[in-house]
Amino acid sequence: MRDWNYCPRCQAVLAWQGELSNPYVQCPSCDFIKYDNPLPTTIGVIHSNGLFLFMRRASEPELGKWDAVGGFLAPGERAEDCLFREAREEIGCSVKIDKLLGTYASVYGDTGFRTLGIGFLCSLTGEGDVLLSAENDAFSWFPREEIPELAFGDVRQAVQEALRLV
Repeated sequence: MRDWNYCPRCQAVLAWQGELSNPYVQCPSCDFIKYDNPLPTTIGVIHSNGLFLFMRRASEPELGKWDAVGGFLAPGERAEDCLFREAREEIGCSVKIDKLLGTYASVYGDTGFRTLGIGFLCSLTGEGDVLLSAENDAFSWFPREEIPELAFGDVRQAVQEALRLV
């Protein structure tokens, strides 16, 4: 949002308002206001028998780093439903939520998009094989002592909380 210069409604020059920690733009002509609110995401830390499932990202941001199941909420979607949808899309499996881990502020790679990750400790519900979408090019089950470099700050925080609980 830092690159917004003109109002999307009337094209007038926008004025930055608020504090540095909570900025917003306001149009002096039509009173359009937009805060720099974080985008809500889900993080599914999947575990089984002391192992944790992660996928290697096949695209930017954070190409080649490992990630948990999850993604951006669709309009009107509950966080739990987003996680269920993302698990089916990304790994072709259903998950059940074992516990809410917490919420974690982060930034989506180098895009500048602020996010608020809603972390869940999860387990797979069926015996089906993991079938990756094009978003990822590999998956692996990792023991707690060998957790790989994770792509995003919110995922790292959620995994740390999961490790504390499992």
